[in-house]
This record gives sequence, C-alpha cells and structure tokens, in this order.
Amino acid sequence: MIITTARKPSSKTRIFCKHLGRFTGWMYVTRGKTSLQGFADEPFLLVGEYKGNPGSFSFFLNGKCVLSIRANVSLDTDIGIGVEPVIQGNIPLALDISRITGLRTAEGSKRVIKIEKILNLYAMANPILS
Repeated sequence: MIITTARKPSSKTRIFCKHLGRFTGWMYVTRGKTSLQGFADEPFLLVGEYKGNPGSFSFFLNGKCVLSIRANVSLDTDIGIGVEPVIQGNIPLALDISRITGLRTAEGSKRVIKIEKILNLYAMANPILS
C-alpha cells in the first residue's frame, strides 16, 4: 500500500506519513502535482489535514475511496522500521481495515493497531496515534 498526502501538506503531516510508513511497512510517496488517478493502479492511503495536522485517512482501492476515517493525531519520537503491525479489535471496522490494508488480525505483536470505539496505534506499548 502507498501513503500519500494532499498536494501541499504541512511539515507535521509529511513527518506523520513518514512515521506511519515506517510503522506499517508501507511506502510513503510525495504527491506533488500528481492527481489521485496517478495512484489508482494499487491501493493507497490519502492522509488529509485539519488545521495543519493530520486529520483524516481515506483508503482507496481501484481508484475509489472505500473507507474514510477522521482522527486526532499526535507525533511521538522517531519510529524505526520494524515488524509488521497487527490489527486487534472485535468490531466490523477492525475486519474491514484488515481486509483493505492487507494487515493481519492477531494477538501479541510489538506493533498493534487497536480498533475498539476509537483507533489506536501502539509501538512497544507506547501510543503513536489515538
């Protein structure tokens, strides 16, 4: 999966996308003037902004938005490349995100995307996104 941003992202959003790419093992691609159709050949995540901060996640398959999530994002320390995260949660959204992203659902990993009533990302038990 590819991660990209709006055409003129803030530095916070670019940094967040790079961290998210390292966390998930996905490739971050600077969008520049490329239209969204330029990414339609493979699944991608478009990270949008709210007041200069990452604020929305739109997942695209075959050029169509299949899932859109709004979030509050906090940036933590640099995240190195590591093991693939797993998805945990007992609600349909967890299974949908697993299907869209290709990430597996499992217990016990150093990197966890926990989906309950809210979405949380953890690296070695430290919150990355909540």
